[in-house]
Amino acid sequence: PDPTTYNFESFLSTYGLTKSSDLKFVKNKMVLRIDLTMGEATKSLDWYESRIAKPEWAIEGLARVVYGDTSKRDKYFRNIAKGEGVDQVLSAAGCKKALPVCSALIDPVPIKTLGEVAGAEVAGAEARRVVPLVALAVAALWAAVA
Repeated sequence: PDPTTYNFESFLSTYGLTKSSDLKFVKNKMVLRIDLTMGEATKSLDWYESRIAKPEWAIEGLARVVYGDTSKRDKYFRNIAKGEGVDQVLSAAGCKKALPVCSALIDPVPIKTLGEVAGAEVAGAEARRVVPLVALAVAALWAAVA
């Protein structure tokens, strides 16, 4: 479905539910989607399209929606049961660097691997510590909502 028009009513209709359902997620108005941030031209989801993974952004976005904590980053997640719509549309105009795919006059530049970046050993160690924490945080947030 088109993320810009998909809302709580669409969700209820798709799954044969009503607003008066006794299901906990309907009563508590907690129906989450990962389409808050999307691309303008193709309506692609930033959740899948981002070049660099930022799990900390996902955790902040999830915490913002689940706990209503507006001090957290507004990223990826939206609660359609509370009327949140797609409000982060990424466009080519937002790019700060011209890319080879956009112009034949630009040559591609290699992307450095972690081994080529200064402090890569630290970055790799940090990544190995962050991934299990992200999984734990998602499980904890899910348990709190369920």
